[in-house]
Amino acid sequence: MIKHFFKIFFASVIFLTVVLSVTALGYIVFVDKDMVIGKIQIRETNKTISTSSIYESSTFDYSTTVGKLAKNSKRFNVLVVGLEHMRTDTIMVASYDTESKDADLISVPRDTYYPRNTDDEAEFKKINAVYSQEGIESLTASVQKLLGIPIDKYVIIDYEAVISCVDKLGGVEVDVPFHMVYSDPYDKPPLYIDIPEGRQLLDGEQSLKFLRYRKGYSNQDLGRIEAQQQFIKSAAKKALGFELPSLIREAYSYIDTNLNVTDLVSLAGSLIGFSTDNISMHTLPGKEAPLEGLSFYLPDNEDIAEMVLNMYSTTENKPQNN
Repeated sequence: MIKHFFKIFFASVIFLTVVLSVTALGYIVFVDKDMVIGKIQIRETNKTISTSSIYESSTFDYSTTVGKLAKNSKRFNVLVVGLEHMRTDTIMVASYDTESKDADLISVPRDTYYPRNTDDEAEFKKINAVYSQEGIESLTASVQKLLGIPIDKYVIIDYEAVISCVDKLGGVEVDVPFHMVYSDPYDKPPLYIDIPEGRQLLDGEQSLKFLRYRKGYSNQDLGRIEAQQQFIKSAAKKALGFELPSLIREAYSYIDTNLNVTDLVSLAGSLIGFSTDNISMHTLPGKEAPLEGLSFYLPDNEDIAEMVLNMYSTTENKPQNN
């Protein structure tokens, strides 16, 4: 297990989980065979590994409409999570089509209503409670069921990655929507946020605070998701123009994943032609509503199905409106 867990997801998820994953392995295999990859944790399984395993899930129902499209696609889905103590503070799915070079980032609000047992207390009916009770594999399966797309791979990143990798990049430029001020002396470590309004270059420490800030948005968690997505695009664009080997060494020091070397080999090279202009940002369709004495985010299953169908549909197989 990794020694440290982070309180907020390293927002450059696209380049870290997709771009750096494939580039790192290509770099190691073809250029720097002696490169040491920090303290990356590779979780091997007893499954028979095949080239196609990177795109598939052994627990997904491929008889569905999306399942049939997924079976014939080269779209790779990976769950990326950030932890706050034993609960997932941030849940995102990075989805990358290795043929079309299109990437989709789906943010799942941590208050999403996801009851597993009717007798559970209300707080345990939020999706961010799954990890603490059942672990990362169960959370991966839960998000797979919620979205209706195959997800077998996951990545957990140490929060120090935010600070270290953003500093390696020389900072990330964002437009701070308002003066962010917040303090929590009881947090571990104590949290003090004071970021002025306006477009500015944030260093690693400031970036982490920007990503963690939640209280000042009128819609709180949804507002923070929009801020994270802005940060992701800015960081991804800068990372793609960066000299990657040193950044790869830095980023891989903070990863806990069930991606194996064969997975990475199968992805290597797919990044050629990728552009940050091909990244589409999504928030899980739904709405906030009070329920059982708490505030929940209620998923809209019909809109979720439409979103993922559009992701998997190509020009040739996209359903026609009657």
